[in-house]
Amino acid sequence: MPRPDDQVDELRALCPAVRGLTEGGTEYYFLPGIRVPGIADIVDALLCPQEHSGYTTRLFLSSVVPGKGQNWRPHTILSRLWHTCSWNNVPADQRLAEILAQHLRAFR
Repeated sequence: MPRPDDQVDELRALCPAVRGLTEGGTEYYFLPGIRVPGIADIVDALLCPQEHSGYTTRLFLSSVVPGKGQNWRPHTILSRLWHTCSWNNVPADQRLAEILAQHLRAFR
């Protein structure tokens, strides 16, 4: 179920081009050109604020962050290849910006 507009607006403050998307009943928020701590390059991100592949929430990136995160795995979502590391127990009952912030801690 899509999140309230005020939560999406909080993400928009971090990434003006954020878009909500769904695939197979799974909710995602596409964050193009976001800065990830620990890497110089700007990457695209896909935030999944619900259970995905055994994790409470997930953050997928357009590329692996060298030297950060563990157990990187590829996933094809929305016809695109994404990468995610093992970072679990970020609760889905938080606001979208809080979920994103907790996932970004994996790269500090």
